[in-house]
Amino acid sequence: MSQSLIYRNIYIYRLMMNLIYFGKYKRRFENIYSLLKKEKTSNVIELCFGDTYIANFCKKNGIQWTGYDLNENFVAHAKRNHFNGLNEDIIKLDEFLKCDTYIMIGSLYHFKDDGVDLIRKMIQSSKQVIISEPIKNLSSTKGIIGFVARRSANTGKGHEVFRYNETSFIEMIEKLNVKYTVVAIDRDILIEIKK
Repeated sequence: MSQSLIYRNIYIYRLMMNLIYFGKYKRRFENIYSLLKKEKTSNVIELCFGDTYIANFCKKNGIQWTGYDLNENFVAHAKRNHFNGLNEDIIKLDEFLKCDTYIMIGSLYHFKDDGVDLIRKMIQSSKQVIISEPIKNLSSTKGIIGFVARRSANTGKGHEVFRYNETSFIEMIEKLNVKYTVVAIDRDILIEIKK
């Protein structure tokens, strides 16, 4: 199935994300950088990495980064920039590699039925899990804007209508029965789970 335009090219992706975040797309990562610095993380695995902002931060700070993404275009971009990007469907992985920190940014909605299991695997394989997920979404609005937003979220599996809001996201996290910290709430909710 054909991907939405936003997923076909990293520069189109960045443009669209900057539009969605009103020019403040890069600010989405700042709290995550702070969490990585605070924990003195030495290696990170980022699931569904899409962009390479976390990879760039890790490189500058001597942190080993590995990224998994199903999107061949994003993986190719990572590899061109000498990052360890792997083209994998994370749902098909029986277990996750061990690392200090697992990160997933803005992608959990793609795994509506598997979100709890994915996070559980991250927790079992690391000391720290960082998840940032949009909770205020254009795709949740009615009318033409919502319709276009929903149509632009096809990663190759079909149009995805589901999105989290604050309540549904917290309800999903509560199913894990773990201690977590809500680090920030704005357009996205950012949580940290530590062992």
